[in-house]
Amino acid sequence: MFTSAIRSLIVIGLGALLTTLAAAQDYPDKPVKFVLPFPPGGSADAVTRELAEKLQGKGNGIFVIENKPGAGGNLATGQVVRSPNDGYTILVGVTGAMVINPELYPNLGYRPESDLTPISLLAQAPVVIVASRESGLTSVKELVQRAKAKPGELSYATNGVGTSHHLAGELFKQKAGIFMLNVPYNGTPGALQDIAGGRVQVGFLDLTAALPMISAGRIVALATTGSARPSALPNVPTVAEAGYPGYEAMTWISLVAPKGMKREQVDKLNGMVKAVVAEESFRKSTAAKGMDAVSSTPEALQRFISAESEKWRDVIRRANIRIN
Repeated sequence: MFTSAIRSLIVIGLGALLTTLAAAQDYPDKPVKFVLPFPPGGSADAVTRELAEKLQGKGNGIFVIENKPGAGGNLATGQVVRSPNDGYTILVGVTGAMVINPELYPNLGYRPESDLTPISLLAQAPVVIVASRESGLTSVKELVQRAKAKPGELSYATNGVGTSHHLAGELFKQKAGIFMLNVPYNGTPGALQDIAGGRVQVGFLDLTAALPMISAGRIVALATTGSARPSALPNVPTVAEAGYPGYEAMTWISLVAPKGMKREQVDKLNGMVKAVVAEESFRKSTAAKGMDAVSSTPEALQRFISAESEKWRDVIRRANIRIN
């Protein structure tokens, strides 16, 4: 009788295991929705759309894009946090919404770091420090010298208060021991135009958006903010190379899901993403958009999100940044 009971438990256990494996094998058997916190047309949108197309082209299922901009990414993030954890609603998690906004907006009602399931990194890019031609600045060294010689005279343009570009500038100020006033714009285009027109001397801006003006010689690229030079600007030094080792400020996009997504589904989607990221055509296409394609394990992404959260939390508190 005892042996019979054990045999029954084994059979039940094997049945449950086979059911789980079958479910993972079938996944996805209906459309998977990638929720983007940006409107169509940006680099994150373009990279995610290409990923979806390549996943479908490999016969991995149907993948659709839902653009849900607003509130600095909080609308899209909150929607996914509250979605079913069945593996069919995936957030394209971005720097601001994932690791900056939780400090700026204390009443979000969720913490991306703990309320989402990591799947994989997808792409990353540094911020680019640019200067107007009228400023005469050609290097980070000259920028710091001028800021120290004339405190408060220099200002720098960004795409808004509390954005990853703004915080890249604040981190640079803290590392270099200088003061510059942030001039927040409602997006990058206006900031670029005013720098090109000489109305603002410096900017910490989106690399993808700034590339055409840099290539045309209308603005000067002083440095990029990653740990290595991006493929889009191989001849421009990093801030670390320019004299501030350890400085790094990246923008990035990742794939995360509602908390509790089945591990078998996470692993399967992670493997599919890694296969696309490994393709030379995808890497070249992503580089042309100003980003570098990169994948990760779910565990590595979780560690990365935790480290980024701590880093930007410290910068925000030291700079006393507030969102009104």
